[in-house]
Order: sequence, then structure tokens, then C-alpha cells
Amino acid sequence: MLNLVCLIVLNLLLCAEVLGSDRSEKHQGVGVLVMAHGGDPKWNQAVTEAVEPVGQLCPVEIAFGMAQRHSLAAAVADLDRKGVKRIAVVRIFVSPESFLHQTQYLLGIKPNPPPFFLHHGTQTGHSEVTHSNQHASGGSEGRAPIWVGSGSDAPAPIEMKAQVVLNREGLYDSPLIGQILEERIRTLSRQPEKESVLILAHGEGDDERNQRWISKLQALVRGMPGLDRYSAIRVETLREDWEDKRALAEARIRGFVENQSRLGRVLVVPFRVFGFGPYSDVLEGLDYVATRQGLLPHPNVTEWIKTQASDCFSRAGWANPIAAAADVSGSMLRSTDSPVSASRP
Repeated sequence: MLNLVCLIVLNLLLCAEVLGSDRSEKHQGVGVLVMAHGGDPKWNQAVTEAVEPVGQLCPVEIAFGMAQRHSLAAAVADLDRKGVKRIAVVRIFVSPESFLHQTQYLLGIKPNPPPFFLHHGTQTGHSEVTHSNQHASGGSEGRAPIWVGSGSDAPAPIEMKAQVVLNREGLYDSPLIGQILEERIRTLSRQPEKESVLILAHGEGDDERNQRWISKLQALVRGMPGLDRYSAIRVETLREDWEDKRALAEARIRGFVENQSRLGRVLVVPFRVFGFGPYSDVLEGLDYVATRQGLLPHPNVTEWIKTQASDCFSRAGWANPIAAAADVSGSMLRSTDSPVSASRP
């Protein structure tokens, strides 16, 4: 028994030593830039806490906002001051298409801006004004409006020395995120055969991209064990920022909840990074139950960030501190699982 305890302690010390050495020497020069929509202080804090464990493996900075130059430039500058020359950019968005071209342009991956460029701030002198930012956390008091200008209005790309690689998947692509959805449903459920499930997401204005959101979420649902016990499962997008399409979506969503609540309990689960968004207003007066939690807080979001960053490092052929840490941890677990001979006095 004493030998086993000593072996575990020795492996823990070796793990700490290797991780510290990898971060300061072997993996010096690589880092992670996390992009997230941003919201109120609670929204931002939830993302910050999810990102913190990644910072134990390599330098990390967060750029809040929808691919805005000022926040991206600040994060790049902070990583540069930390000696980072190779950056894995992990975008915590439901769809990998969200703000993709704008991000690629600002980070120097594409030479030309997108046809329409999304801005925060005053829209003086521009006629193509769209929605206000109401969907990050369910409110936007004190926040700058969002407006869309043509690509000719785009700011200059960020001047940067570092190489960058962007992650390829959205939250809706990952079984890790599907597990969160399943957990949220199970938390609410009492008698599945007498319950219906409504999964609500933001959605897109473009019909094809919106259908892609629905199809991806339906695929996550099909991968969940035991969901065939529920009387009905529906995936809907509110299409929050497009008034005409939102009106149709609201009518359809309310109709589903109203009809299914006559048959039993209706469980409403938001597929959002954080919080319940505007869904309380949309469902006002209807009979349903909800956790009002988004994907955060949950450790699977941290694991998703790690897998996305690790994939970036591997594709680029760079040092990979995340994979190295996993290898060390796995080695330590295998060592402690191996049989130890009892010593004789």
C-alpha cells in the first residue's frame, strides 16, 4: 500500500514538472485567442471561467464581440506581449460560419473584407442600420448598437506578427455539447412519456443557414440515448434579429407549446452559450418548465475549447501543449492503475 501511495505522489510531481516545463520552454510561442459574443457581466464571467483551465496550459486571451477589430487587436497585442507567435483562434459560436469572413479579413487570412461588415458603435452617415444587440444576454442596456455597412466601410486588418489558425467547428457540431443538452433535459424531466421537449436557438436570417442550424441540432438530439421516450421533441430557431421571420417563428413556437401543454409537461431548453435570452417574453402566458441555463456553466464547454485549440495546433504542425498535457495525464493514470507488488518486511 505504501508503494502505491509513493508511486501516485511521484507521478503527480512528475506531471506538474513536465507541464511546467512544457509551458515555459517546449511550448513557448503558441497560444489561444478565444472569440465569444459577449453580454452582461454574468455572461462574460461564465465564458472567462470556462476558458481559465486552458490558460494553465498556454497563454490565452478572450476577444468579446462579434468579430470586432478593437477587441481582436487588443487580444492579439496581449498575446504578443506574452511571446506568442502562433495563435489558435477558437470561436465560441453556435455555427462555425458566424462572422467567419470578417474574422478572416481582420486577422489577415483573407485579403478582402466581406460584402457587408458588422460594426459596433454609432451609425452616423450609414443607412444600412440593422438590429440592436438584444440577444447576447436577453438585454443590451448601455451597450452600443450594432449596424451593418458595406465592405468598403471595413477598418484596416490588424497588423500582427503572429501566425493564426482558426477552429473549424461550431458548438452545434460537437457531441460534447450534445451531452450538455441531454443533461439539461434530464434535469427537468419527471415522466418522459408524458413530456414534450422544445429546444430553442437563435437561428439565422438566411433560410439555408437557418435550416443548417436546425439540422445540426436535430443530429445532436438523435445522438442522445433515451430521448425516444418523450412524446415529442421539437427544434426551433427564433430568428431573433429578423422581424418578419421572427414573427412567424414565434407563432410556430407558441403553437407547439400551447398544444403540447394540453397533453403533459413541456420542457424548454435553450441552445445558447449562456442564459435564457428573450424566451421568457416569447413564451409569456404559456405553461412550460425550463432550466433557464444555456450551455454554460458546464465543464464540457472547456473541453470543447481544448479540442478546438488542439486541432488548430495539430493541423498547423505547431507544438501542442494541450495534447501534451493529455498524454502526461493519461500516462499518470495508466501508471497508477498498474499492479504493485506488496513489499515484505
